[in-house]
Amino acid sequence: MTKRRIQGLVCLLLAAASASPAMADDLDEVRKLRDTTIALVNALVDQGVLSREKADELIRKAEEAGKKPAGAPAVAAVPGSAGATASGGSAAAATAPGTPPVAGAPGSTGAAAPAASGATVPGKPGEPPVIRVPYVPEAVKQQIRDEVKADVLAQAKQERWGEPGALPQWVDRFTFSGDIRLRGQGDRFPTDNQSNALPQLFQLPDFGAYNINNTQDPRNRLRLRVRFGTDVHIADSVDAGFRLTTGSVGSGGDPSTENENLGNYNTRATVGFDRAFISYRPLSWLYFTGGRLGNPFFSPTTLVWGDDLSLQGVVLGVKPQLGPVRMFATAGAFPIQDIEPNPFNSARSKWLYGYQTSAIWQVTSNFNATLGAAFYDYRHIQGIPNPDPFSTQYSSTAAPFRQKGNSVFDINAQANTQAGTQNYLIGLASRFREANASLSLDLTAFATKHVVFSADWVRNYGFDRQEIFDRTNLNLDPQTIGTQERLAFGDVAYDRRNAWQVYVGYRHVERDAVVDAFTDADFHLGGTNATGYFLGGRYAFMPNSTLGVRWFSAKQIDGLPLAIDVLQLDLIASF
Repeated sequence: MTKRRIQGLVCLLLAAASASPAMADDLDEVRKLRDTTIALVNALVDQGVLSREKADELIRKAEEAGKKPAGAPAVAAVPGSAGATASGGSAAAATAPGTPPVAGAPGSTGAAAPAASGATVPGKPGEPPVIRVPYVPEAVKQQIRDEVKADVLAQAKQERWGEPGALPQWVDRFTFSGDIRLRGQGDRFPTDNQSNALPQLFQLPDFGAYNINNTQDPRNRLRLRVRFGTDVHIADSVDAGFRLTTGSVGSGGDPSTENENLGNYNTRATVGFDRAFISYRPLSWLYFTGGRLGNPFFSPTTLVWGDDLSLQGVVLGVKPQLGPVRMFATAGAFPIQDIEPNPFNSARSKWLYGYQTSAIWQVTSNFNATLGAAFYDYRHIQGIPNPDPFSTQYSSTAAPFRQKGNSVFDINAQANTQAGTQNYLIGLASRFREANASLSLDLTAFATKHVVFSADWVRNYGFDRQEIFDRTNLNLDPQTIGTQERLAFGDVAYDRRNAWQVYVGYRHVERDAVVDAFTDADFHLGGTNATGYFLGGRYAFMPNSTLGVRWFSAKQIDGLPLAIDVLQLDLIASF
């Protein structure tokens, strides 16, 4: 229904409501009609269908028409409206098609009445004049109500009138999520560790096993992690997303954790983007994603990739369905460190190329298995020594961030040895080409409880003993294998009260099995060259609100003794 047609209907209703009735029953009826019509006009003004000026004009003209003498038009016609009449015609004759003719209208039966609504007819001498009111059939009034109601309701639904907290339609494209974790952490060091004497800790190659200042004194701290992000549905085949999180940012920051240590003299936490991506899915089984991606690979444990790690780069993936088996294949290119060439720098940019195939097999209705095989090929990540004491040609091959464990050497060894300086630049001794096999078995048992077994195996095929000796003058034994297993029992989600899970696991990761910068940051306080066990549990005291406890006990595999026990108590709220 157009605005002009609504205005015409309003004119007709106002004209009928403005006339003076002769009987008490008619007076009540007309008053009700007038009140209803004026309320409707005000509602149309509130919703923008009519302006206040136009509404006041329609009411004024209708009231004037109700007072005009016989023969005058009842209402100023609105061209094209349902209430429009020919000049000098009867307003009562303007009825909807198929409705009974109005008394006095051409073609109607019965005595003709004056054409104007509210017209005065002289009565007998000594008696008051007779005032005639135009008759609007009930069917016409009901039709007007239904049409206006349907039109207003349709507009109200589209524009979400009166809906509490109503937001524009484009907001529905956003899906928000996040969590806040408050952690109390205690680090403990057995008494047989190597002492804190720094000259001993900085001896090479044992330096690579440490990269830690404290090896004896207990430490207690509060840590905070806050994450908030959104996924955005841009179009049928295009999605995007981003997430903000606490943790160190910029070059030299820690990519393995998003924790912020409390106790920084109440200064504000640093916040940065750990996810920001665009994804295009031209087919249901084919997708392309680029940006900061999180972890695009199937990774059931933290052996290769830490929980908080977010890779950056581009990924091409396919995921066809083959009966009860869902297949996945992922290939990606990820820049690790961008290095700009110049006449004094021969180092090359560092990249990771990752490839993985995996499959989810729904064996039975309550049991599924996921298997994956991956190969992670790091390019130019190994350090190269500077050729003379005054050269900086390969200084950029040093690792900008490490945890601890990998075999390392001093890129500036000639300058530090011959000139007596201590300008250490620590580079990775080994190349890294990691073959990784992953497994996850999920059995639903005891109603909603799950038994989940997860395992990872990795081996670094980039380790070449002779090549390392030629480049670094280090004679190293190969320690290139890592394994991690975890067995959990309980719920897999914490969106309801009293959900819980307990777990236990074992981890053994040798010195050069994986790049220590990107593996787990909690076991042995991060890095490689460690073996031991872990256990823990988590309980939802309210939906999406949990308490958790974790215990790690680990010791160093090779080199100077370093055992570390870690206790973590977590309070987590997710949304």
